[in-house]
Amino acid sequence: MSFMILGLMVMSFSKEFMSFFLYFILLSLNWLLMYNSNLISNSFLGSDVLSWFMIFLTFWIVMLMMLSSHGYKVSNYFYQKFCFVLMLMMFLLFLTFSSTDLLSFYIFFEGSLIPIYLLIVGWGYQPERLQAGIYLLLYTIFASLPLLISIFFTGKLLGSYSFSLMQTSFEAPYWISFWFFFSIFAFLVKLPAFYVHLWLPKAHVEAPVAGSMMLAGVLLKLGCYGMMRFMGFFEGKVAFMSSLLVSLGLLGGLFVSFICLRQVDLKALIAYSSVSHMGLALGGLGSWGLWGYSSCLYTCVAHGLCSSGLFFLSGVIYERSGSRSMMINKGMLEIMPSMSFWWFMYCIGNMAAPVVLNLVGELGLLGSILSFSFLSMTLLMLFSFMGACYSLYLFSSTQHGSYYSGIRSMSDGLIREYLVLFLHFFPLFFLILEVDFMTF
Repeated sequence: MSFMILGLMVMSFSKEFMSFFLYFILLSLNWLLMYNSNLISNSFLGSDVLSWFMIFLTFWIVMLMMLSSHGYKVSNYFYQKFCFVLMLMMFLLFLTFSSTDLLSFYIFFEGSLIPIYLLIVGWGYQPERLQAGIYLLLYTIFASLPLLISIFFTGKLLGSYSFSLMQTSFEAPYWISFWFFFSIFAFLVKLPAFYVHLWLPKAHVEAPVAGSMMLAGVLLKLGCYGMMRFMGFFEGKVAFMSSLLVSLGLLGGLFVSFICLRQVDLKALIAYSSVSHMGLALGGLGSWGLWGYSSCLYTCVAHGLCSSGLFFLSGVIYERSGSRSMMINKGMLEIMPSMSFWWFMYCIGNMAAPVVLNLVGELGLLGSILSFSFLSMTLLMLFSFMGACYSLYLFSSTQHGSYYSGIRSMSDGLIREYLVLFLHFFPLFFLILEVDFMTF
């Protein structure tokens, strides 16, 4: 309830009344879905704890995207079209997370690709944004056909596409491993898992700040959400594939952690760190336990807020210096001392240090993976160590050192920017006190 009150306070200072009117209609509908689910059990939409938190995360991130894109309003850079794309994205994601039907879930899952493509191509920074948009389309469309075939087969087997029937037992065919892989391949691309992750750094680097916030905050969580839905259907019948998923998550995340240490682009480093964190979430899901399942939800919410805040911080620097290079954006502790505090808080959140929700999620994932295989202890130690390495590398490279003499003057943060950063960190900090509410 505190989130709603805080949201109302923020909305009262904004002039985009129609957009936020739609925002509160959907927010009210979300509360209706959560607390009156018995009235809509046979309808098109529904909600449980998993989808409820994903919908709330969507609303929160979209509200912060609006506040962070004030420059488009000042310069009148197709601002009405920009607001329309944001509202379309929020609406499609709301329908994706609240769908109780497999086929409608697939339609909205793929439909959410359209607004982010429009954001990258329409409001991106460099000409390479066209190539990034094509990468995004090709990767996701290539993976969506196996998912569609799997959904048709599942509907034929169950006689319905309803999510509620996916908890029923069925006779497993001998080729169930191929069926399972076809079902989750599209989610692995969206996650993204290692080997199918190359579209994400390109999309992040070329996207505007709002596009990066949405990509990191919500769209990556579609992969986790879809896998969590489908894993409940297979009920451990493909537990022999756990080793593949855990290995892919841990080894892939570890490789990407080393890649992070070689980055000189701010947004590319944050994007690769997202791939690394999602690799740990994939490993926790692959361990096939309730602990890993619920910890994945903590990690999704925490990473969505923390990574979105980091991308906003990189956008704040880019607006002032006109560059994302860490060679140019050094010594910010001297130029923007107040903003350095927020850099520190989000960097320790990125490494899952105490007092933020990331700690609870990653501890649960570590415990789940260790319960699956104690031999993974070495990989997990390296994983945690490398997470601290690239987070500290990000902080020290931007905040310490002598600042570039070509930067004549850079103002410290604005009130609007501090508000966005506070609203990112407020749920990240206080949700750790209510972790019991998020358990299944």
